[in-house]
Amino acid sequence: MDSANMDTGDGSPCDELYVSPTCFIQTPESRFGAGVLDDLKTFIAHGPYELEVALTDAGSDEEADGPDVEITEESETTYSWQVAFDGSLETDPNHAQHGFPRIATTRNNLTALSQRFNLYFAAYQDRIYVYQPRRTGSQILQSPSVILHPRQSKLGEQVGGTLDSHFPHQVNNIVVGNLGDFEVVLLAYDDGDVIAYYTHTIVRCVRASNSQARGTRSFPSRQATHPRPFFHENVGRSAWGLAIHEQSRLVAASSNSHDVTVFAFALRGQNRDTAEQSSGRDSSPLLANGQTAIQLQKHFESRTRTWRIVLPLGKNGNNVPNISFVDDERGNADKVAAIDIGGSVWLLDIWNIGTHPIRWPDPFFPRESHARGWGILVLPYSWFRPTKTIREALGVPGGEVIAVARPDAPNRVWLDTTCGLYYVKGLSTNLDSLLRQRHARLDYARTHSSKLEWQEDDLSDSEDSESDSGTDESEHTPNPPGTTNEILMYPGAACSVSQRWPNITPFSGSAESGFHDTASDVQLGQCIIPTFGETPYLRDNLVDYMSFNRLFADRQRRTRHVEAPNAFLPDHLVKDYCILRTNSTDIELQPFDSEAPCIECKMLLTHRGQGDLNSPWDLHPAYSERLSMFIPVPELNLVVVGSPTGSVALITLTKASKRLHLTKVRYGFRVECVLPRKQDEAKNMRPDCTLIGVAVSPVPHRPGRGLVLRPKHKMGSDGEVVYRLMMHYKDHTILMYDIARGREDDDALMIF
Repeated sequence: MDSANMDTGDGSPCDELYVSPTCFIQTPESRFGAGVLDDLKTFIAHGPYELEVALTDAGSDEEADGPDVEITEESETTYSWQVAFDGSLETDPNHAQHGFPRIATTRNNLTALSQRFNLYFAAYQDRIYVYQPRRTGSQILQSPSVILHPRQSKLGEQVGGTLDSHFPHQVNNIVVGNLGDFEVVLLAYDDGDVIAYYTHTIVRCVRASNSQARGTRSFPSRQATHPRPFFHENVGRSAWGLAIHEQSRLVAASSNSHDVTVFAFALRGQNRDTAEQSSGRDSSPLLANGQTAIQLQKHFESRTRTWRIVLPLGKNGNNVPNISFVDDERGNADKVAAIDIGGSVWLLDIWNIGTHPIRWPDPFFPRESHARGWGILVLPYSWFRPTKTIREALGVPGGEVIAVARPDAPNRVWLDTTCGLYYVKGLSTNLDSLLRQRHARLDYARTHSSKLEWQEDDLSDSEDSESDSGTDESEHTPNPPGTTNEILMYPGAACSVSQRWPNITPFSGSAESGFHDTASDVQLGQCIIPTFGETPYLRDNLVDYMSFNRLFADRQRRTRHVEAPNAFLPDHLVKDYCILRTNSTDIELQPFDSEAPCIECKMLLTHRGQGDLNSPWDLHPAYSERLSMFIPVPELNLVVVGSPTGSVALITLTKASKRLHLTKVRYGFRVECVLPRKQDEAKNMRPDCTLIGVAVSPVPHRPGRGLVLRPKHKMGSDGEVVYRLMMHYKDHTILMYDIARGREDDDALMIF
């Protein structure tokens, strides 16, 4: 394993980053044979429809039988069982008529790895190929074990596609996570479909496929080889962001309707009684369904039925590419954090009737025209790794951290750590250019430092006083609650009806029929818009959806939001959580505590800027510069951030008690590594096309001997955990790295 000490610029040593020269790679030729390269180049350069014209007029590549394709020793040679639309089984030799499966363009993340089984999911247009990846040799992915082909919903047929009107039922995003006791793979489609499978049902199919390939079974049984989605809904427009909550059994999807839809499955024994509910007092307004607001909230929180919970952003919202759940103090999902393409972060209450959305606008808006908000994660501080110095915490010497002030946030400091990229070992960016940018940023900071009254002349990372060295929870105080906003967040407060339920107009007239089964043992699913306390009809037909959309469009126009500085936030949220958000090229950590400093790094993953006219159209910065792929790895104190430009950054979450620029830096991050590294690119491992997916999981305990992963793989006597990171490019190139963290007293991140 190679290792090197990086010079910090201030004479002090920094943590070692151990990087092996080994990067596992699988090329398109090794997967499909050299005969497909010309067709692949056409597809990469021009897109699917130009390729269709260039190749043949036979129709869809995966629907037609097509001619035989020559198979070489290195190409994928085994047949796989594919689930067809009608539920029958069909074989799909060599993947597709023209030798390789097509990949959708300008989506979120199209790959994922199971955390329980040795399964790799790759979304190719409307299908999901399931592989059993290997860790050695040039054959990382062999033939797919299963190809999932979920049917388009009837509503999806009517909704159509936003990105591709010719082929709307294509995957935009894929995530894997635990839903209660079971692991699921969740899919978002351009036609608004949201679909989920249990991974253990896919494993049964894979095992049957393996038996068939070995010749131990004449034909796989229908039960074992036909995994069906357990969940299939539609959110009305193109679905993008996805989130899964294990403890609360929730899934959520954002859409281009400027909203987030949470699906809450019916549970037993769930109730979140408020003090007012327990006391029996109910002065809340009457709703159109015949219940009062308090009655509806009590029934809503009881989880005795399955709920479709629609959370509008309001008239100031925009398309939502990514979302993340926010927990309450007991670990249950309480809110959804969403980022829209305008860069604003929204906090949406799931359960409380009548509350407003809370908004954090982009702190540096306006930006360049193609800069957008793309990614968001809500991070608990328990995931952050202790550090001893500013250099360890932020990845840059204290003297090179640039303080930025905002006139609309005089009590908050933004600390720019972009200069830390200069110290990232193996960074493929041109070092001379990076050095010039570093000096320019530092010169600018020194020139303008006199304008910042709170900025120190000596930017040191000196130790805090002894009283500040520990974690004093008393210093994590919530924002002072304003009376109005406290009411908006907590409708149980004592005040007038108009103040407590600002979005609800008391109903007068005959109650709606159809929502009177609240006392029934069998309760059907129901839609709710908590902001307005409304429970509209929303069955799976176009007429109901058109009626709902008209209602919802009116509600969007009426929805008012609360700006974050004026909102009341629960104490546990301020004390225990922060937001990690991204735009096109920048990443920022923003604590919920309004007095804590924000940490940002600009130009983290950018377009390579080769200026090659032959480069693919979707590699242009306007399409590819988006930090939209997020994978947290809490066990390694790590967040993996990917960009279609072709790179992935490894971000270590850190905590320290240091003073810098007259503010205490408690939580931050440092950039550990950017993949592929400079030496990998020198070997032409990185193809000239977009990165379509990033996936991370523990490595298999017994490679090639079964599907079950062991959560912890011992590298040696200390038992460090090893993860694999897979990068999947549009031309089907696969890069794979192994990553591990050192011993408790060694803060190094090791990449094998």
